[in-house]
Amino acid sequence: MKPGRIDSGISWLSRLSAAVVLGLSALFMLLLTISAYTETADVSMNNESGELVELYADNIFLNLLLLILFISSLYLLYRHCVNFKLWRTELVLMAIVLSLGCAFIVSVKLAAPWYSDSYQLLYAAERAASGDYGALDAYFYRFPFQLGYVLYGEIMFRIMGSLLPGMPAGYYRLALQGINVLWLLLAYHSIIQMNWELFQNRRIQIFTMLLMMFCLPPVLSCTFLYGIIPGFALGAAALWMFAAFLRRRRFWQGILCALCLGLSVAIKLNYMIFAVAIWIIWFIDLLRNRKLKSLICFILAVVSVTAMDGMPQSIYESRSGKDFGRGIPMLAWVAMGMSEGYAGPGWYKEDYTVKVFMESGMDTEATEENALNVIQDRAAFFSVNPQNALDFYWEKLRSQWNEPSYESLWINQVQQSYGEKGMLYNWFCDSGQALSTMYMNQYQQLIFLGCLLACIYLLMRRNIGECLPMLVILGGILYHLLSEAKSQYALPYFILMVPLAAYGFCEFFHRLDRRYEKPEHSK
Repeated sequence: MKPGRIDSGISWLSRLSAAVVLGLSALFMLLLTISAYTETADVSMNNESGELVELYADNIFLNLLLLILFISSLYLLYRHCVNFKLWRTELVLMAIVLSLGCAFIVSVKLAAPWYSDSYQLLYAAERAASGDYGALDAYFYRFPFQLGYVLYGEIMFRIMGSLLPGMPAGYYRLALQGINVLWLLLAYHSIIQMNWELFQNRRIQIFTMLLMMFCLPPVLSCTFLYGIIPGFALGAAALWMFAAFLRRRRFWQGILCALCLGLSVAIKLNYMIFAVAIWIIWFIDLLRNRKLKSLICFILAVVSVTAMDGMPQSIYESRSGKDFGRGIPMLAWVAMGMSEGYAGPGWYKEDYTVKVFMESGMDTEATEENALNVIQDRAAFFSVNPQNALDFYWEKLRSQWNEPSYESLWINQVQQSYGEKGMLYNWFCDSGQALSTMYMNQYQQLIFLGCLLACIYLLMRRNIGECLPMLVILGGILYHLLSEAKSQYALPYFILMVPLAAYGFCEFFHRLDRRYEKPEHSK
C-alpha cells in the first residue's frame, strides 16, 4: 500500500474517532441539558448514614425566561470582551477565586473532618509526618489506593511543620485548605491555556475566564481535604501540556505532561480517566505523525502513570512493614454501581465492597468472585427488564450530574467547626442555601447548554485533538455510570465543561453575527 493511502486511512480513523466521541458526548449533554431545565437534584441531610439524593421538578418556563436573559447578557459580553486585556481579566479571576476561597475557609472554621474518608487520610498523614505509621490500619487494607493522598498530606504537614514548628494540627489543616485554593488557581490557569492551544482564539479564552468567575462549587469545595482538587489541578496541567505538545512538539511539554499525569493519578486514582483520554488521542496522533520525540514522550506518560500509581503504597509498605495487598477489587465498585444505594441508584453501599471484603477475611479474590456474581445477576435482571435498566441508569445519571452544587454545600454542612460559623457560610450553606442553590442551578443549566453547542460545532470539524476535554468528560460520565455514583466526583468534569461552553457560545454568537450582518453594497 502506498504511504498516501496509509495517511488517508489514519486521517479517516482520526475523524471517525472524533465523530464517535462527540456524537456520544452530544447525546449525554442533550439528556443532561433537558434534565437540568426540567428538574434539579439535591443532596439532603435527611439520611443519618450519609448523602440522600432527592429530585425536584423545576419551573421550566422560568428557566427558559432566565435563559433568554442570560443569553442576551452573554451576547453583550461576546461583543465587548474582545476589548478586554487578557492578563487583566485573568488577574481579576484569580483575585476573585483567591479572596472568596480564603474568606470562605475562615468562615467555615473547619476543626476536623467528620467525613470518614477525609478523617482517616488526614489522621494517617499527621501521624506519618511524625514517623508513626500506627494509623495505617484496616482502612488502608480495604482502600490502599487512598495512600496517595496520605503521602501528599504527609509531605505538606512536614513542610508546614518545618516552616511553623509547634503549631497545633488544626492550623495545618486550615493551611491545607488554603493550598487547595492555590491548586484551584493552577487548574484554572491550565484550562485557560489549554483552550488557547486547542482553539487559538483570544475571545474564547476571555469568555472562559468570565464564565469561571461565576463558578461557585469548586471554590466552596476547597474546604474538603481530599484528593479531588489537587489531583484535578495536576490533571488539568497535564491536559494543557499535552495540548501544547500537539501544537508545538516541544520535548519539555511532553515530559511535563507525563509528570503531571503520574502525580495526578498517584493522588487520586479516578484521574486515570484523564490519562486514558490523553493516551487515546496521543496514540492516534502517533499513527498520523510518527515522530520519535512524540513516541518517547508517549512512553514516558504511560510509564509515569503506571509507576506512580503504586508508588505511595510501596513507600508505606516499606516504612511500616505491612502488606496492604490489592484491597477491595474494582469489580466490587461496579457491583455497587449496578445496585440500589442508600443515597440513590449506584451510590455508596458497603454490601458488595467493605462488608464482603471483611467477612471473607480481606480476601480480594473472594470479594471479586462475589462481585462478579452480583454483576451477572443484575445484568440478567436488566436484560429481561429493560425498562428497569433504563429507569435505573437514567436516575443514576441525573442524580450525579444534575446536582448543581456537586455536594459543595453538603460537605460543609456536615463538617465540625472550631467556632461559630461566619457570614459567608450562612450566606451559602445555611440561611442563604436556597438562593445559592438556585444560583448554581441556573449556572449549571447555562454550562450544559454551552457544552452541548460545543459538541455540535466540534462534530462539524471532527478534529480529534480538539476533542481532548470532551473525551475526558465522556470518560467521567461512562465510568461513573458503571461504578460508584457521587455528584462530588462529577465536579472536575463540570469544571472542564466551562471552557467548552465558552467555545460553544462564542461559536454560536459568531455564526449569528455572520448570518445577520449586512452584505456590502457593490461599488
